[in-house]
Amino acid sequence: MTVIDQPQFSTRLRQVTQDDHQSAESSKFITTLMAGERSARDYTLLISQYHYIYAALEQEVRRLAHQAELSPIFDLALERSANIDGDLAVLLPAHGFEQLPPALPATTEYVEAIHAAAIEPARLVAHHYLRYLGDLSGGLPIGKLVARHYGIAPEALNMWNFEQIEKPKLYKDRYRLQLDIFGEDETRAVAVLDEAQRGFQWNKQLFQELLQVSEAHLALT
Repeated sequence: MTVIDQPQFSTRLRQVTQDDHQSAESSKFITTLMAGERSARDYTLLISQYHYIYAALEQEVRRLAHQAELSPIFDLALERSANIDGDLAVLLPAHGFEQLPPALPATTEYVEAIHAAAIEPARLVAHHYLRYLGDLSGGLPIGKLVARHYGIAPEALNMWNFEQIEKPKLYKDRYRLQLDIFGEDETRAVAVLDEAQRGFQWNKQLFQELLQVSEAHLALT
């Protein structure tokens, strides 16, 4: 009988979520924002929604980070909330906002999902992976693109600056190794895979709502 080796869990996770990831990344709001076809105001709206998402994620991660099976993944050096709030302190007044925009319905649903995921921590691992590994992989290009297209100053782009991580490639390799160890338990693996797919759908929904807000604003100007 031929034994077929199953890929490492981090590889399975990437493969299973590939279509959902591509679908979210190809959303019109994101593709046009990265192409320089929207505005600094739209970028500010995006970061304002991240304020709510990362606050929820980091609240739950901090609460669970002491658990032995989670601590190798839940590295607090990845936290983004302080960077996001610093960016918003510059972005909001510079682009016509008197206060932080409220959470969109998609953001509220996403935040509720993150809190619910913490009840079954393997599902919170999915959100951790989706957000932080994506930021480490795509953050530097995103920061460069929005700086070039919209003239956003470096002091408003700290969302994409991981000061405590010297070598992102090595860090991501270690992160995937910890995922592989975590996913050796098939029950945990299934929960992560399911929640990661759902996570990309929440992101896609958020991008759709941001597009609606952006285009409604354009129609009024």
